[in-house]
Amino acid sequence: MINYLEAYKQYYFLRMKQREGNVDYNNTYTAEKNLFDIISSCTKLEEFKDKIGNANEQVALALVTDEQNIRLRHYEEIKETVKAACCRRILDKVKKCNNVSEVISMVNEEQNLSNIEITTDTIYPFADMLFLENIEIWEQADIPSEYKERYAAYANEERAGIKKAYASIEKEMNNWQPGWKFNFERIDEERHRRLLPYSNEVIAAQIKSTQQILNK
Repeated sequence: MINYLEAYKQYYFLRMKQREGNVDYNNTYTAEKNLFDIISSCTKLEEFKDKIGNANEQVALALVTDEQNIRLRHYEEIKETVKAACCRRILDKVKKCNNVSEVISMVNEEQNLSNIEITTDTIYPFADMLFLENIEIWEQADIPSEYKERYAAYANEERAGIKKAYASIEKEMNNWQPGWKFNFERIDEERHRRLLPYSNEVIAAQIKSTQQILNK
């Protein structure tokens, strides 16, 4: 016959040991140890029901706290400020949650908000420099004089394409964040700049050229 009390004690012991010594999960370990201590104090399985209280839910709260702290440290290290902000909000709000249902709802809400923040934290279409490269080709190509007017027209088409692309992105982003405008200062922020395989001089020149085309 199965000794369910001993089986439960072994189960919670193994859960506790899983996090033991892991500094990243110190809160979870403490909460798991509390559960193990409760079951260890029971001489009958029925006692566990009366003693457990919300200890099991405290494990869930602790796990969310530890996981968000891990993510926050990582995002801060690589300067992903938008994603880090979500972690900070969750860490602040989880302290006020009383049960798992509240935590799940809160985390889902914050992650949905973060998805919108990440979407609107865009530097597109600047990251696609094909328009500007084409303008450079049309305007600086060494060609016979009879083609210069045609190439100038091509360059103007590219300028019109740039204006259209920026207008389109602003319209789209306003569906998510009313009043959204393209922010050129954002380009130099680490989370975007590291994804652009160009020198600072090239980036600065491209920003200036784009602003002139857009009259910004």
